[in-house]
Amino acid sequence: MSPEPAGAAPFEARLALVCEDAPERQAVIKVALEQVGFAMLAVKNADEAVERMRRDVYELVIIDEQYQGATPLDNPILGALRTMPMAQRRWMFVVLVGRQFKTFDNAMAFARSVNVVVNVNDLPHLPAILKKGITDHVEFYRTFRQALTEAGKR
Repeated sequence: MSPEPAGAAPFEARLALVCEDAPERQAVIKVALEQVGFAMLAVKNADEAVERMRRDVYELVIIDEQYQGATPLDNPILGALRTMPMAQRRWMFVVLVGRQFKTFDNAMAFARSVNVVVNVNDLPHLPAILKKGITDHVEFYRTFRQALTEAGKR
């Protein structure tokens, strides 16, 4: 087997599950994800997103609050996240993209059971938002994750 070419992606890329309908926003998100070391997996619908989250572990999930015509309060993907076992959910960093809230509004993020909210107008700043948010998330849950690992739960 020949060595991997310089600059080639590793065999298992860090995948981010993306639930966004608008092609123009998908393109912005894809570029942002590439800048922070993730590959984008865009799903076709909410059912596929929920099934993939149940089957696979995603370090990063980005959801438009109105994905597939949902409203912010009845989004099926957010509903599935809320019912996930804490040991599984705490390994994910969930970003909710919306129109009515302020980026990094911690109270809104808590109310929606996500890690960070991003106003759709701030998507051009997504690489910086992801770097800060993911770094904070990893630090916050470091002890919890270590305890899970030591207990053989991860």
